[in-house]
Amino acid sequence: METTSPNITANSDYLRQFVMASTDLWAECDRQLRYVAINPSGLKLLHCCPQDAVGKSNAELATQSTLSELTQRAIAEMHHCLQRSCDTGTAHTAVHRFMVNGITETWELSYTPVLAEGELVRIFVVGHISRPLNAIADSTDPHLPMVGAEMPHAQMGVADAASRVATELESSRAPAEPKPSSAIAPRPGTAAAGSEQSSEQESEQAMKIRQPADLLQLVLDNIPQYIFWKDRDSTYQGCNRRWAEMAGIGEPENVIGLTDYDLPWTTEQTAWYLECDRQVMETNTPMLRIKQSQLQADGRLTWREVNKIPILDGSGTVIGMLGTIEDITERTLAEELLRQSETKFKQLAKREELLNSLTAQIRKSLDLNTILNTVVKEVRHLLDTDRALIYQFDDQWRGRVVVEDVVEPWISTLGELGADSCFQAEYAQLYEGGRTRAMNDVSTAGLDPCHADFLGRLQVRANLIVPITIRSKLWGMLIVHECGQPRAWQEWEVSLLKQLADQTAIAIKQAELYRQATKHAIDAQSQAEQLQSALQELKSTQAQLVQTEKMSGLGQLVAGIAHEINNPVNFIYGNIIHINGYINDLMRLIGLYQAHYPSPHPEIVAEAEAIDLEFLLQDLFKILDSVRIGTERIRQIVLSLRNFSRIDESGMKAVDIHEGIDSTLLILQHRLKQKIDGSGIRLVKQYGPLPPVECYAGQLNQVFMNLISNALDALESTDSGRSPAERQAEPSQITITTELSEQGDRVLIRIQDSGPGIPAAMRSRLFEPFFTTKPIGKGTGLGLSISHQIIVEKHGGRLTCESEPGQGAVFCIEIPIQSVASASPTKI
Repeated sequence: METTSPNITANSDYLRQFVMASTDLWAECDRQLRYVAINPSGLKLLHCCPQDAVGKSNAELATQSTLSELTQRAIAEMHHCLQRSCDTGTAHTAVHRFMVNGITETWELSYTPVLAEGELVRIFVVGHISRPLNAIADSTDPHLPMVGAEMPHAQMGVADAASRVATELESSRAPAEPKPSSAIAPRPGTAAAGSEQSSEQESEQAMKIRQPADLLQLVLDNIPQYIFWKDRDSTYQGCNRRWAEMAGIGEPENVIGLTDYDLPWTTEQTAWYLECDRQVMETNTPMLRIKQSQLQADGRLTWREVNKIPILDGSGTVIGMLGTIEDITERTLAEELLRQSETKFKQLAKREELLNSLTAQIRKSLDLNTILNTVVKEVRHLLDTDRALIYQFDDQWRGRVVVEDVVEPWISTLGELGADSCFQAEYAQLYEGGRTRAMNDVSTAGLDPCHADFLGRLQVRANLIVPITIRSKLWGMLIVHECGQPRAWQEWEVSLLKQLADQTAIAIKQAELYRQATKHAIDAQSQAEQLQSALQELKSTQAQLVQTEKMSGLGQLVAGIAHEINNPVNFIYGNIIHINGYINDLMRLIGLYQAHYPSPHPEIVAEAEAIDLEFLLQDLFKILDSVRIGTERIRQIVLSLRNFSRIDESGMKAVDIHEGIDSTLLILQHRLKQKIDGSGIRLVKQYGPLPPVECYAGQLNQVFMNLISNALDALESTDSGRSPAERQAEPSQITITTELSEQGDRVLIRIQDSGPGIPAAMRSRLFEPFFTTKPIGKGTGLGLSISHQIIVEKHGGRLTCESEPGQGAVFCIEIPIQSVASASPTKI
């Protein structure tokens, strides 16, 4: 089939077919921002039929009562964007949200003004859905015609409109009587004389354009898509500038006569592109939303979404193919990162579940041999290694393998074979300091000959070593061996093994405590009391560890949420200032217009009344103020969450006690909210002036959490037996009071509730471990015990309770302002 190389203007018929089948919006507006032409996708987006759209502006279309509030707002935004391009003469892009068939769609629209000698002639609007592909519904009917102000042909598109404008402009320069521009429909309610005058003004501007091809090329070069078209032999006949730059060919006209073999695609990509061309042109069927990779001229691999549409001549014969490409590299990478992130978090959750399961198994037994065997067995299965073992040292740093789990055909290291004679005392200092060692290949690890020979006897090709430290002394090592081949140890494997070593150290410590207690009980009946104390200490240590891990987990969760919320909130908060400034600028501009043009056009007056301009201007600042107040509230909440967590503050420091109390109350806010029946728990804060107090802030927050939670439990228990009317008439109450002591060197914090009170017999046992007044399953009996230990032992203070049955309870915390405690800030 013989082909030619038509210029841009000759190819406008090809572009019209693309515009008609496109799921994107294509539209043309005149200087008065009225629609001259719009494709079916645009009509569906604006919820209009042809006669309603052409000749009207978006400001008029936005008043349709059948539109959703979201769509009305989006159409009004389009009007402002068109006005911006009209005022500035520059192209720009904006994002709008529409409601289409009950689905919220996000559209990215490009506004491209066409200027002649600095005067605006037309504005072209092109846009596409920017949300994920799997959520995009079909929003166009390819059989609907393109709508224009006048339609001399059966169908008319943006490309036709551009050529038509150019043709009319050329004809307007002819000596004959000027023909009014039929592309501009008179606005409803405007006098004929006014329409003729508008047409004459349009014609005067039109005379300044000489090249219709330049007009269409300008539109093509400013839309966000890459566009190209080929003849029946897949030879390129044209493209826009964006596509030419991507292909590395310079100017768009350089593409004419080239094939995909002449461009920087890979062999596989070229074959795939040509196969798609063949299918489209042989079957006369468009291929839409093809996702494929593409190698650019600069060597960067990108991801594209391609539409290929057959081009037909007047008789319906396929004479070529037109394509459009959208760069979805960032979206594809984001989706891949999201997938990787989800996979990573699933793996982390799985590992955390396995770690918790293994920890639970370790703590089920207090027998040292059972604990160590469980550890090595689970570690080997968890990391899928050839051998896992625990190596224990004596006082002279001689050691032996005490337990192992090994698979065939690898040898056992128990006995003399596993005794390491190469370990030196200076190594112990490194491991006591927290050193871990991961050797991916022992043959290239630079080991001394003694150590290399020792590992060779054990058939080790790669190993991972983490220390087991008890009371700051190196007890032994948890080691895994890869014997078949070298292995690249992953960071998560090292981290997991360190956590297991820490749990093993705790279990060993517990087992030793249990063994010592049992030995004392067997040796002498007189030591029974000491045995009971050791067992009690063991149980308390276990329970307190669980409690501390919960609080630590809560702190990390709160800190993580606060951090993630803080970034977007700061972004919003920072932009409110600029928005307020811009609006003030616009207000001053409107004021100037009102001052210098006191008698505006009737249509402007009507529009101002329609939108209630005066109310809008007044209400706008109220809305902005509400947004600012809401954003500040979120920032305060985030700050409170971060103050509560304090996971990075293990040492003593001077803090604001009131911040700690408020952050704790924020965590418990859901229990203080008013109920559906109108009842609730009243909170009264009576804060006195306090200086910064030197304390362990995180541990003190844990005390506030325990005491306030207990008060809420007591009040909720009492309220459950009262009617809604009684609860509304006399609501339960928590009062928190802070003040300085008479000497001024200590802080007093009182937490008082209006609950049922605590009998005297129980008050004397409140701070004993495992003692609780709550029903079975409702409490562990550790909250007050831990709180007492934190206040008394860690801060050198006092924690007391005052209560009488039926009079509620008051817990009083008294701690010094200046710390006198010398104990290390170890966690409780």
